[in-house]
Amino acid sequence: MKLSPGKIAFITGGASGLGLGMAKAFLERGMGVAVADVMPDHLEAARSELADAGPCHFIRLDVTDREGFARAADEAEEALGPVSVLCNNAGVGALGATQDSDYRDWDWVMSVNFGGALNGVQTFLPRMRQRGAGHIVNTASIGAVLPGPGGAAYLTSKAAVLGLSETLYCDLHGQGIGVTAILLGPTASNIHKVSKHRPDAFSGTALAAREVESGDAPLLMAGMEPVEAGRKVLDAVEADQLYLFTHREFRHGVQQRLDAIMTGFGPDEGGPPATTCYGFPTFNPVFGEIVEASRKS
Repeated sequence: MKLSPGKIAFITGGASGLGLGMAKAFLERGMGVAVADVMPDHLEAARSELADAGPCHFIRLDVTDREGFARAADEAEEALGPVSVLCNNAGVGALGATQDSDYRDWDWVMSVNFGGALNGVQTFLPRMRQRGAGHIVNTASIGAVLPGPGGAAYLTSKAAVLGLSETLYCDLHGQGIGVTAILLGPTASNIHKVSKHRPDAFSGTALAAREVESGDAPLLMAGMEPVEAGRKVLDAVEADQLYLFTHREFRHGVQQRLDAIMTGFGPDEGGPPATTCYGFPTFNPVFGEIVEASRKS
């Protein structure tokens, strides 16, 4: 999708971190931006920072609130016009091993990170289909394809976001609606502050207590500047790119993980690389198209 001046983006978690970086990148292109965020202080700071950057509209939104999401979509489109790019970026992080996690930790993280993305899709996809055009950007994580210890709920939620993105890409292929999954590496973020807004229903866990003890200490002391990552997102949208890895440093690690997955088949004994059995193909041609397009570029 060509991101020409006048097109509108709707960004959840848009008042800080990558969300704000994407807002700045889209505004640099002359687009309008609806910045949606659950944290009022971040919204006010973003309002001040983007005051002269271009057409913006600011909305308080809890992405787990489906009715609120629909109202926010109506408000954004009334204020700015039809949304062409949806960025499902809002996220929370409850870091801890599986054995240290409580149902409440899982429910909170999954409801925001995966449920929020799903609610965004369910809200905006019918509008995009009616117009026959649009692009959906879902913020996953490098951890979705290169998981490690200590982030069970967070990494699982991001793997779910990646799966949602891949399925959407396949379902919408050829219909004028693109999908990009951001496999985000270390990027300056305020995700460590969102724990202040953990609802009471999900509080009282060991991980929640750890979040309170850590206070405002950032998870990352350094990382990519959000606006740099935002510009990468802009380029990926224009290229109709499904996978966007923001940090090349993880290339070897991701390849190792993919190689490890393939060991599950046992030795390669040859045979047809692609066939149809069990009533459906054993391959997906969409992924072949992505590989072929990459070779030609």
